[in-house]
This record gives sequence, C-alpha cells and structure tokens, in this order.
Amino acid sequence: MELTTTRHRNTWRYTTEDFTFKFIDEKYHTYASLIIKPSHIKIIENTSTRTPKELKDYIISMFFFEENESVRKHNNAVARKRRSQRSSKT
Repeated sequence: MELTTTRHRNTWRYTTEDFTFKFIDEKYHTYASLIIKPSHIKIIENTSTRTPKELKDYIISMFFFEENESVRKHNNAVARKRRSQRSSKT
C-alpha cells in the first residue's frame, strides 16, 4: 500500500486509496524522540472496512513501526545512561 504525503492548508496529510489521516498537532513532525501512538493521529477519511481504532493501530504498525522502535531504543539508551550516571554519583 502506497502512502503519499501532501500539504493541505498548512498541514501534512497522509493518503492511501483506503484512508487519509494527519497528526493532531503539526509540531509532532519535528519531534525526534516521540513514539507515535493512536492518540497522535486524526483520521480524515476512512473508506476501508476497519473501525477508526483498528485503522489507527494499522497505520502505526504499517508506517511508523520501524521509526517507533528506533526511537524507543534511543530513548531507553539515553535513560540507561542517565540512570547509571545518577547511581555512580551516590
């Protein structure tokens, strides 16, 4: 399934043949350490057979899974480093 991105009224819209969605807030596009969750997505159009909840889960698993995993690994590494520095000071 091909995902296309277009700019519409100063917002980025993501479109496939079955649905269109956008982020609830445009600032999420610039966040480097954000793990995308269903609450970050707004469904604009849904012509698929999925419910909105199922569709949001599908979008995350299909289009944001790899990015979420790399962000999760990075965030965990940073947290581990911070915790080890704290414990070595005491």
